[in-house]
Amino acid sequence: MTQEKEIHFTGYEHQILSWKDLNTGECFTLLILQQLSEVSKDPRGTYITNERLSKILHCNPSTASGYISKLKQKGYIVKITRVGATGRYIKTRSINHRTKTYTTDEQVKGIMKYVNTLLDNNPHNKDEIEEVDDIYRGAFSNAIAYFKGSDNLKEYINDHVDTFNDIDILDDWLEDKGFK
Repeated sequence: MTQEKEIHFTGYEHQILSWKDLNTGECFTLLILQQLSEVSKDPRGTYITNERLSKILHCNPSTASGYISKLKQKGYIVKITRVGATGRYIKTRSINHRTKTYTTDEQVKGIMKYVNTLLDNNPHNKDEIEEVDDIYRGAFSNAIAYFKGSDNLKEYINDHVDTFNDIDILDDWLEDKGFK
């Protein structure tokens, strides 16, 4: 094996080992989707049906569909665009092997840390910062899903800092949006 191939494989190995929240079928499905997307170069992602994916995975179409749903739920699939009755484009997170793919739980922790930093800068919130860690985990998870990723939510937070640096306004916002 040439050094270039060894480095490329090591990147895949590192990436796959970072997917601790995926079962074997989900790992294999994600790897296939990423490789197909890399080959197609289509900005919408990989065009694939459940039937085609199930042939590659050696499983039935409903199992392949289940893998797709789980990967979307866990944050590894960024976008699914339906085409016709059975087709769809699937866009996965970046396949750059030097870039870490973040699970939903990791995204929630990152957003909560970011919001806690904003709250910490407001002396009015000193006693309530710890409360955010435990009470709002589900609400932030819902917000991340609504905004289709923590990067989009963080951009929204940056545009509406006054909402996120006061615990009472933050609480009202989460309630009003139906995240909590």
